[in-house]
Amino acid sequence: MRKILISLLLLTVLCIGFLAAQTAQEIVNRADASFKVDRVFSTSSMTVYKSGEAQPVQEIESYTMQKNGKSYSLSIYTAPRRMKGTANLMIEDDLWVRFGSTGRTRKLSSSAKKNSAGGSDFSYADMGDSGQGLSEKYTPRLAGEETALGESCYKIELIGKNSDVPYEKMVVFITKDTYRYIKIDYFENNANIKSMTFYDYKTVNGTDYPFRYIMENHTKPSRTEVEVDVFETDSSRVQDRFFTTGYLESIR
Repeated sequence: MRKILISLLLLTVLCIGFLAAQTAQEIVNRADASFKVDRVFSTSSMTVYKSGEAQPVQEIESYTMQKNGKSYSLSIYTAPRRMKGTANLMIEDDLWVRFGSTGRTRKLSSSAKKNSAGGSDFSYADMGDSGQGLSEKYTPRLAGEETALGESCYKIELIGKNSDVPYEKMVVFITKDTYRYIKIDYFENNANIKSMTFYDYKTVNGTDYPFRYIMENHTKPSRTEVEVDVFETDSSRVQDRFFTTGYLESIR
């Protein structure tokens, strides 16, 4: 009888763990829905603060799409003058950068996706991977419930599925009532290196999307604030021809 009770107890623990994992996956799937919409065109203003001092505002046009199971993203800097014409193209895990100062296009290594984009606190991966959903390359685990920015949230750990992911772990806070991302903590070598917070959600064509977000760097006195000006889903402005190196070379 004792063995039977122990077996039942172990089975119960395993079932609870399985259900928690399933629940965590369902939660992040609902939250990711805001970032998985197709053919998104957006314009935004990005300000980097270094030691509290604002740097020149960077203005960016962004295009994303999903096609034949692949994720595509293109970011083009339109201001300031020193950044104008710089562009980042990502197709799945491949990254090309056009440098506005020289007009040259260069394919970067996969490890370069972790590098700073435009001197900001966002990496190339941060700017280019969102079309897949924030948790696409991670395994979720429900870590409890917690209040973040005054909101009651699910706390979920996202563990990288392999060594190619941008971060070894992310801890995300998702609102319990609306399934919106409120905060993300990013980890490398077991240290929280930066955190992103989301504000000003608006509903566009049935999709909730944050129109303001801030990346706070914990390794240096720097933060980057983004204000979204235009956000269109299923946009006719997003054209297949944009996601080619040939198009990068045509940018002026």
